[in-house]
Amino acid sequence: MKRVILITLVMLLAVIFAVSVFADDSRFDFSRKTVEDKRTGLTWMRDADLGRLDWVGASDLVERLNKKEYAGFNDWRLPSRDELDTLVTYARRANYSGGVDAFSPYQMFNQLGFNDAQNYWYWTSNPYEGNTTYCWAISMYNGDARGESKESSLNVWPVRSGK
Repeated sequence: MKRVILITLVMLLAVIFAVSVFADDSRFDFSRKTVEDKRTGLTWMRDADLGRLDWVGASDLVERLNKKEYAGFNDWRLPSRDELDTLVTYARRANYSGGVDAFSPYQMFNQLGFNDAQNYWYWTSNPYEGNTTYCWAISMYNGDARGESKESSLNVWPVRSGK
């Protein structure tokens, strides 16, 4: 009897965890050009494919977006490693809870409503420790992070701090 109660309790906790991750579909508030992450307060550009650029080109692109006041804002920037990792962490939790059939982060974000998240590396604003010619990059295929030469061509996914 104790074993049945214990198994039932474990199953109930697993269901509660899965529901908490996917009841979180309201975590993201989509508009035509932006996506607000209600949990972190960050606002992401809805379009996750602005091309592949080197790090200086990515920074210049963000500066041009600010001059044009893209989506009505002039405070876009490259995300920090931690900020981009909040998206990866969300995708990993969704996969582990069994709610999605082993999607890569980019597939999941496209399914949620982001536009054209790519199966590739994305720039962060964080310099790579010990080498100023490198910055951290995050893979939207598997969520890995690595140092990448600033001369490499990677994807750009601007963010702002939100409200």
